[in-house]
Amino acid sequence: MLTDEQQNQLKDILRLIPPDEQAAFLDMLAHDLRGRDLDRGELRRVAEHTWRKFLQHGWPMHSPGDVA
Repeated sequence: MLTDEQQNQLKDILRLIPPDEQAAFLDMLAHDLRGRDLDRGELRRVAEHTWRKFLQHGWPMHSPGDVA
């Protein structure tokens, strides 16, 4: 569960992402955050890193067997 501060950070980042790419970004971010306990400010760092990955490589395509 995200704190109010983390939700606000995520909203700020999402405003910069084109609407048609937000769902893919959120999927990638959820994958990058899975199982992590975030320290203060870490969400923004991880989200920015995820967005840079998305810009460089696009949305990774997976086959049905890749999903755990």
